[in-house]
Amino acid sequence: MDHVHGSPSSEEEFTKKNLRRFHRLHKDRVQIQEFHRSDEAQNGADWEWWFHSGIRGFGMRVQAKRMKAGGSYQLKYSVRGRLQSDLLVEDAQASGCLPAYVFYNHRNWTPYAPDHAVFTCPHGIGEQAHLGCTIVSAHTVRAAILDRTLGPRYARQQSMPWHTILCDESDGNRADLKDTHAVVDFMHRAGLSHVTWAEASVALRAKRSERDAAKGDKERSESGTYAEIPTGTRPGALVDSPAWPSGIARSLALRSANDEPLPELPERVTAMITGREIRPPDPRLMMSVMVDLTT
Repeated sequence: MDHVHGSPSSEEEFTKKNLRRFHRLHKDRVQIQEFHRSDEAQNGADWEWWFHSGIRGFGMRVQAKRMKAGGSYQLKYSVRGRLQSDLLVEDAQASGCLPAYVFYNHRNWTPYAPDHAVFTCPHGIGEQAHLGCTIVSAHTVRAAILDRTLGPRYARQQSMPWHTILCDESDGNRADLKDTHAVVDFMHRAGLSHVTWAEASVALRAKRSERDAAKGDKERSESGTYAEIPTGTRPGALVDSPAWPSGIARSLALRSANDEPLPELPERVTAMITGREIRPPDPRLMMSVMVDLTT
């Protein structure tokens, strides 16, 4: 409706409303610390999510993107000459987090699924309303930017409703920290695969282009004219990308990702959990959200 009336809300407005609502509904499990940001930092990474149990846990550095009226996102955005996606990955690494994007979507999207379901999770078939907020690895976004044949649509189709990272097959009321980390870790590793494939796809396309150009030059030198290069010589876009696991595949992914214990939380995160005020690790951070998954 915001698009219809010509004044869509910003990513920051959606983020603040959503995360503050989390806090109101789950004060026993969710803590929030907001930071003041200068005008120069308004287009940086939005927030950190820390999921913990006791002194151990993991974090995600999250950038939000609002869907445009036509169903796309402004992914190829630069901040002072640097791609926002690259800054997000660098900031995440510096703060000990995994980089991710959250998409704020409208109803002009139903993802493809063989059984025509909107999506599935351990609790059954979801509703289209659950697609309002979806999450994907920042590396998947980088792949969509790198390979122009993919674009924002690819990143969107790889994203999943953000509540699915907390889906736990064993307990419908309490998410398990290790299982939550395993799902996020799978998303992260899938994103790294997407980048690798995108780089290979771009390199192969460039190699074929050079080969076809050399072939055309040779044929022109022999005949005095350019030979017509057949269409369809470039490699296709990535199609067989790994989706989030489900059923037996999900269980195996969770089991393999939980072999190592989670690290201890950074000191600045434990300080926020205990209620102490801290400075943000960089000026682009708007908010830190700590979610207690102690069972």
